[in-house]
Amino acid sequence: MSPIGTPCTRPGCPGAYEDMGGGEVYCDTCGLAPAAGTGTTGAAASGAAAAPAAGPEPGQWPGPGAAELVSVPTAQMAGPARPGGGSRPSVPSSSRSSARSSRSSSSRRSVSGRLSRAMSGSSSTRSVSVRSTGSGSSAGSAGSGRLGAGLVAVPEVPRPDPAAAVLANPEVPERKRFCSRAECGAPVGRARGDRPGRTEGFCTKCGHPYSFVPKLRAGDVVRGQYEVAGCLAHGGLGWVYLAMDRAVDNRWVVLKGLLDTGDQDAMAAAISERRFLAEIEHANIVRIYNFVEHPDRRTGAPDGYIVMEYVGGKSLKEIANERRRPDGRRDPLPVEQACAYGIEALEALGHLHSRNLLYCDFKVDNAIQQQDQLKLIDMGAVRRMDDQESAIYGTVGYQAPEVAELGPSVASDLYTVARTLAVLTFDFQGYTNVFVDSLPDPEHIEVFRRYESFYRLLVRATDPDPERRFASAQEMADQLTGVLREVVALQTGRPRPHLSTLFGPELRVPDTQLFASDPARESSLLGLRPPTPLF
Repeated sequence: MSPIGTPCTRPGCPGAYEDMGGGEVYCDTCGLAPAAGTGTTGAAASGAAAAPAAGPEPGQWPGPGAAELVSVPTAQMAGPARPGGGSRPSVPSSSRSSARSSRSSSSRRSVSGRLSRAMSGSSSTRSVSVRSTGSGSSAGSAGSGRLGAGLVAVPEVPRPDPAAAVLANPEVPERKRFCSRAECGAPVGRARGDRPGRTEGFCTKCGHPYSFVPKLRAGDVVRGQYEVAGCLAHGGLGWVYLAMDRAVDNRWVVLKGLLDTGDQDAMAAAISERRFLAEIEHANIVRIYNFVEHPDRRTGAPDGYIVMEYVGGKSLKEIANERRRPDGRRDPLPVEQACAYGIEALEALGHLHSRNLLYCDFKVDNAIQQQDQLKLIDMGAVRRMDDQESAIYGTVGYQAPEVAELGPSVASDLYTVARTLAVLTFDFQGYTNVFVDSLPDPEHIEVFRRYESFYRLLVRATDPDPERRFASAQEMADQLTGVLREVVALQTGRPRPHLSTLFGPELRVPDTQLFASDPARESSLLGLRPPTPLF
């Protein structure tokens, strides 16, 4: 029987056990977890002293265990100390909970461009995981997600009908048409007077050809297997198509074409998706299935396409833009919802980092919520940590300031997560220019004034010096989870504690007295020994 609602077993405590989120049960007065085996009314009424603290009982909703998501007390996060803390031991990524939709049952583009070529980040060989509640095999099995870490309910985004997502009239807005040549990037295809801009032609600055016309049409069959349904969107590396895989249960897949097959950098980025990510299985990362070629209907030259998992839902950008105030201005996301997204994103980035890969371009456009799960999409900017040759892709306003000169790193990936959290939680005017590498004064931002620990976390994650940022995605996720616990506690007026990963459970219940009041019970007289003469 669950101990929830039963009286606390600590002598003299008037409280009762309560679910504090994630299946974790604590006394609402003294904060003590129930003793092992506690849960029946008889046990609670007996007044027996609590034994070692225990986590959720078998059969309860699988919340984080004692080795997950270290809690940061409210006073610690809100005080003058910086939000960073020691990171907990790594948890193998293969040990995932069945509560995730792709885990084992047992276990930016508002302004963008290429930045520079150079530099490698420091490699990491340990597996980074934010939570682990069981042991199991693959991280890609079915289950249900738990966006919000059991602390906050994030509104689900229903999975739409894939066919309904196809664009009726696919075209790229003129304001988003730029030369794809790395050294140029000039605007192309713009209107002149009453004449609309051309969707195909040559850059007037460098002469490089451009085309924004979809190369695949509905009904086209790529490689005899993927039947195209139409265009879904246009990304930084070209059109994205919806197709049906006739060879594998008629499943929906996505074909991502190249913006310009003559662009060597774009081709290399597309190939890198297949080479680096086809073997990665993670619940928060889109699956890469295949890499195929299909002849261009005009030139006959082969065009490359990446075959990916179809992820139906809404991007964080869409979710944020749908929230509007009566005056039409955007209403920022609740900070607790943004924190929930950040924790999921950090888990995905940590998994990539454990494989010596960098994401490089995390932003509101590149993460989609599908039902109660967040997935990273658009893996075109992913690169190896020791890659010093390939083009670096990033987005102004999200990218760390040192990337253009030193190249990307784990620290720059974490920087992008913090910038995304800022964009989601307040009206971040000027984040691509005035505040391109800084945060506004906290006195002018309500969410910063109300939740100081959230502000401190963003300050550390966006420190101009990469060495002063969080050391890993795991460390930042731990601290962000602590911030989330504090935010929820402040909003509800109830603490949201968690078992520490640094200190073990109590072996016996502490009390307010050093010695028992029973005179018949012997106590140590060590402190009462008379001093021993030295001579």
